Amino acid sequence: MKKEITQDFLSAIASKPDKAYPYGETDSPYAFIKNGRLVVRHPPEGPYPIVIPCPGVRLTVNGQERTQPTPVSVQDTVLLEAVAERREGEWSLTVSSDGLQAILRISPTVIIHREVAELLAARKLQLAVVEREECLSPLTLNELLQELPRLGINYGVDWEACSRGAASCAEEEVVIARGTPAEPGKDGLVELLFPSGSKLPVLAEEEETVDFRERYVFSSVMEGEILAVKRLPEMGRPGVSVKGDVIVPPAPSDFALSAGAGAVLSRDGEQAVAARAGRPVAYRSRCLVRVSVLPELVHTGDVDLASGNITFKGDVVITGNVEEGMAVEADGNVRVGGLVSGARVQTAGSVLIRGNILASAVAAGGNLAFMQEILPQVRALAIGLREMIMAIYQLSGHPAFKQGDLKDGIGPLLRLLLEGKFRHLPSAAEAFKEQVETLPPGLAGEGLNEFIKEVERAVHFPLGVRDLQEVEKLAQRALEWEQAFAFPPSAESDVVAANILNSTVIASGNVRVLGGGCYNSRIQAGKKVIVSGVFRGGEIQAGEEVHVGELGSRGGSATRVMAGPRAIVTLKYAFENSLVLVGGRVYRFDRKEKDVRLWLNKEGNLQSRATPA
Repeated sequence: MKKEITQDFLSAIASKPDKAYPYGETDSPYAFIKNGRLVVRHPPEGPYPIVIPCPGVRLTVNGQERTQPTPVSVQDTVLLEAVAERREGEWSLTVSSDGLQAILRISPTVIIHREVAELLAARKLQLAVVEREECLSPLTLNELLQELPRLGINYGVDWEACSRGAASCAEEEVVIARGTPAEPGKDGLVELLFPSGSKLPVLAEEEETVDFRERYVFSSVMEGEILAVKRLPEMGRPGVSVKGDVIVPPAPSDFALSAGAGAVLSRDGEQAVAARAGRPVAYRSRCLVRVSVLPELVHTGDVDLASGNITFKGDVVITGNVEEGMAVEADGNVRVGGLVSGARVQTAGSVLIRGNILASAVAAGGNLAFMQEILPQVRALAIGLREMIMAIYQLSGHPAFKQGDLKDGIGPLLRLLLEGKFRHLPSAAEAFKEQVETLPPGLAGEGLNEFIKEVERAVHFPLGVRDLQEVEKLAQRALEWEQAFAFPPSAESDVVAANILNSTVIASGNVRVLGGGCYNSRIQAGKKVIVSGVFRGGEIQAGEEVHVGELGSRGGSATRVMAGPRAIVTLKYAFENSLVLVGGRVYRFDRKEKDVRLWLNKEGNLQSRATPA
């Protein structure tokens, strides 16, 4: 009967000193690894133990390398050789996109040392290895120092970081040079010395009693009061890249202070002063602030045939009604103590009507389409020229800039800037010219074509510009034209009335109806529409939210609400034959519903919440 080989027995055999073991202790074949050598035992007639190779160990039997499981006998010459592995490292030196850092990226050289593992006796012996990793730096300090001048890195080098990076045996990034970042300047600003809210105050809630006399009070100033103060921008400081190049800081923004009607500028142009008593207003248009003082016209009684139409560049207060066939136009706010019937009211500000709007047209917020289209082009020119002047000052005053380069004028420097940071200016000048050509005859101001020719000469043929004063004069003229084309924004112009019947009401801000409601009318608002009562017949268009107490009527004429994609439409009651569009999505009412809420979800689908009435 054969003896069965046990693991305890094989372990004991493997732990004995290395010597020739006579077969007979077991009649099963086995092999084990001791001190890196393969020891084989088996009966003379076989069978033989099996040796299974593994990665990292080269198994050679009788001079032939074996990669598959191989039977071995005591007569075979077996060699086991642990194979070391080497993975070469990499390194690179790059300069960051902003030029402020030189970054050394290191991937070390890795050497894997291997030894044949000690293994206990087994009939099928699976070879194994013991591994040890060694990491080496892929570069020397001398190689790194030779790379610095090749890349032009000559400023802000951290020699200690260079030594540390060259000796690093880890996967890492080391910043070995740092430039000096440019210090941005401080933007200029215009400080208003009066409340800037010129629109109508916030309205009372529905349950509140509205006292028009107390709730709508506007600020006023006396002649000689300071209205605004201009704070000049502070220039930044240039920086230096790791290659020694000058880094020009972004030019600080500046605000131009302009005096409109009823105001004057101080001699240094840094203060706006009231030239008359009235309501101060400030119109902001990007980098331009225009301060004016609007007078107030108080008309006692009705606007009728006896008084004639009213046109006034300021606020208008009418204590009575605006009668049929009459018109009121104003650059400020209009307040009507009575009703507007069969008339037209148009203003750049807000409109407050204590009574009803009957068969009339009321518009709050002006809009000069041509001016609005051309303003971005002249503004881009004005801002670009101002920023380029600041860049010229900064570059010409920096020690790294050769002053001898300017002996024949600033043309070369101007061309350098136009080919780099200000390459958009020539196309902006061309776009401005094309827009001016579309203006109706007589709308373009005197001297505009001459200004365009001067701009074209400067941006297309910069070498012909001799001194900085030419560019400064051009920038000043661009600012003046920007002021001429700037128009007061009308986003805050509202209309407030008691009721609206058979009328058209347009506001660039909000429309609010405080009384019973609206009938057969059209309301268009840039922002919200709030109708406390009913809205029957007609159409509401709103850029933002819509709130209506009761929409449509049973068997009445079609009623429609159109709101923007981000709007929420809220209806206390809605009748059949009514239609609501939110961002182009349609909701039709085929029965009376209450507590309706409509909006678009994130996917652009119309959501609704309503209760059958």
